[in-house]
Amino acid sequence: MMRHSREDRCLSLTLYPSLTLSLLDENYVKIFGVKKGVKASEDQYISGRWYNPWRYINDVDGDLRNRVHRLVELYGDCIGISISPGDEDLLFVTAFLTQNTNYHTNVLRWIRRIFSLSEDLREIVKIASQIGRSYQLQRLPQAIEDYIRLGRPRSRGELLKIAGVGPKVADLFLLFTGDVTSAPVDKHFMRTAPKLGLAGETPRANYCRKYTCETCPLSSRCLRGLSYRKLGRLAGWVQTVSYLIDKGLVGGLA
Repeated sequence: MMRHSREDRCLSLTLYPSLTLSLLDENYVKIFGVKKGVKASEDQYISGRWYNPWRYINDVDGDLRNRVHRLVELYGDCIGISISPGDEDLLFVTAFLTQNTNYHTNVLRWIRRIFSLSEDLREIVKIASQIGRSYQLQRLPQAIEDYIRLGRPRSRGELLKIAGVGPKVADLFLLFTGDVTSAPVDKHFMRTAPKLGLAGETPRANYCRKYTCETCPLSSRCLRGLSYRKLGRLAGWVQTVSYLIDKGLVGGLA
């Protein structure tokens, strides 16, 4: 539920799209991972205050500058990017489970059951399939085993080597572990981005596994590639705000 004071509402808006939300209770107190007991509002990383979109306005291509500038004017002093350094393993589990399901209804419920039993990845491998019969939970053990075998990757190319991880999951994990150039392309971003002047296709996993955005022959028409090139370090923030706009939680651009 969104809170009503401006400060609380901004915190709620920042946390609502984030993977970090899965580590908090309903009062936004940390219950899983590092810093248990810390209030989100009191931590610069979890609250999103570490990220200031105004710093990166010059990353934006000239043809998008006016519309993105307006977006930053509207929400730059309110919406941040919530991360939780030290919790990357847990955030990978959350990111993987977001595939083709409702984050706030299903994923948060699954995650709280899993992490209440164990926060150890090797233990989660053993218990995940017992939490439910959804294919996300059934595929999670293999994904975790790959994640461990690959050395807990932090690069997009390595993440895409994990069974079941596609571009959206990889970018979601990267964004909410601090790579603000990563913009997860979901249905919300696909609907909202054209209003900013960014019209592109969804990323193709086979190309993402073969190329980087800098070298991919499809980058000029792929929304992920366009976001990376035209928004720079604002890409993840713009995607986050686009998600909130499409959900009807904040107003869009006229």
